[in-house]
Amino acid sequence: MARRGGGGALALLLLAIGGIATARAEPRRTAPPLPRRPPPDTPSAASAQQLRGGADLTKVRSKLSLAGAPPFVLTCAVFSAMDSLLLGYDIGCISGILLYVQEDFGLSSAQAEAFAAAMNSAAIVGALVSGWVADRFGRKPALFMSSATFAIGSTLMAVSATYEQLVQSRWIQGFGVGSGLLISPMFVAEVAPKKYRGALVTMSEVSLSFGILLAFLLNYLLSGIPNQWRWMIFLGAAPDILLALRMLFLPESPRFLIGKGRIEQARRVQRRILHPTPHAEADAELAAIIKGMEEEEEGTWADLFKRSTFPALLVGVTLAVLQHAVGIESIIYYSTKIFQQAGLVTKSSAILGTVLMGLVKLVAETHSLLNLDEGGRRPLLLLGSLGLTASLLGLGLSMQIKLAAGVSGISPATYAIFASLAAYMAFHALSYGPITWLVLAEILPNNIRGKAMGVATMFNRLTSYIVASSFLTLSDRLNWSGSFYLYAAIAALSFVFYALFVPETSGVALEDINPLFASPANLVRRNLKDLQRYVSH
Repeated sequence: MARRGGGGALALLLLAIGGIATARAEPRRTAPPLPRRPPPDTPSAASAQQLRGGADLTKVRSKLSLAGAPPFVLTCAVFSAMDSLLLGYDIGCISGILLYVQEDFGLSSAQAEAFAAAMNSAAIVGALVSGWVADRFGRKPALFMSSATFAIGSTLMAVSATYEQLVQSRWIQGFGVGSGLLISPMFVAEVAPKKYRGALVTMSEVSLSFGILLAFLLNYLLSGIPNQWRWMIFLGAAPDILLALRMLFLPESPRFLIGKGRIEQARRVQRRILHPTPHAEADAELAAIIKGMEEEEEGTWADLFKRSTFPALLVGVTLAVLQHAVGIESIIYYSTKIFQQAGLVTKSSAILGTVLMGLVKLVAETHSLLNLDEGGRRPLLLLGSLGLTASLLGLGLSMQIKLAAGVSGISPATYAIFASLAAYMAFHALSYGPITWLVLAEILPNNIRGKAMGVATMFNRLTSYIVASSFLTLSDRLNWSGSFYLYAAIAALSFVFYALFVPETSGVALEDINPLFASPANLVRRNLKDLQRYVSH
């Protein structure tokens, strides 16, 4: 089993390298006559219908999802993705410092859980507040609020003298996390051309994985110095102070400006973000956005429960819940403890194990970034759910064997645990990690997108809080392996949900996606037909 896991990680690395090596930049298009509907990258009626049902898995293309994207759009995506990088750094940081914090403050397992999960409880409030701020005042003020509160909370954590101060500071930090998780993918989805939207939104999740890996590496390199955990936290706060200044650089979302009646300002922003695309094409895309929004008014909380909106909201909330219900953040938080149970008894060796897992996660997520606009969202979700189910079952079984043998050092079961964890990280990074926030940003109508994503993010953080705050207790009662079996059952159920209720959104204009939920019965029938097509091919 260990050999299979190592081969899977190597295959993913080769896939990512191969995707880069074989990539070909798209030839530059000349501007066509000014169209009334979206610009030249709009699919034909037949292909658009196919995309609504699902991507064609029989066609393999060699171009990158980001090839040909406007440079300023890429810049906007990078600056927005920094929120996720710092969140990933924090998640990886807690994984490495938890053993030291628990030792310094003499924490019980329940207190360690409360410390690790405190960020997620505050993120629930941050998501709701930032959703309202985004709809009322704009995406840029919400991004600033995210950066500022995260920086303040991290700085206070680094100088905390008591356990109570540590938890309170983590709540402040969590408020910023909830804001960033909501605003960053929404902002990128709204400024990106639909052809590149998938890859650009997914950049946030890749940044998160890079942040986790960076924290794992620093945890290992700094593991021997005094006050290691304080230095780790402070290193995450410093860049976020500078990140708050991005408000001076980033434009406001054109869709937000249109919703506020500021058409000329939206036109200038649209031309700026799509440069060097000819103005005629940028104006045509703006006209399509205006047409799709012209009957919309700024939504209220009551609008979330309208018949035309509620099905999409339910799907979005369920997507958000499933991302963490399979245990990803908890397994990262407590990875050092898992490695100790697997037979790595020293702190430094357990932290080194997390570095390897972080590398696997980053490679897999980068591969998803480069290819998801060609392969589609839905197939990756279906593949991920099957892969997670299998890897969690393998993790539970190998952990059960290891504990039955009495732990004590590295054994064949230890390698099986490593392989299962590597597969788990890879499948989550290919699917649940990047696709969740991308589809969330796509399926919700513009006039209530901020509020609806706030609700979805609230449930996402609530799920993460419940799972993170119960993992050690649950593992003690179920002898560790039982926790992984429970996550495996949830992953299996998620396959059914994705197969029935999640439409393909790749290549479809944002204004054309929400109407797919007008008839849930038709959506289910179409999705089942596409599932049959996947199986037959």
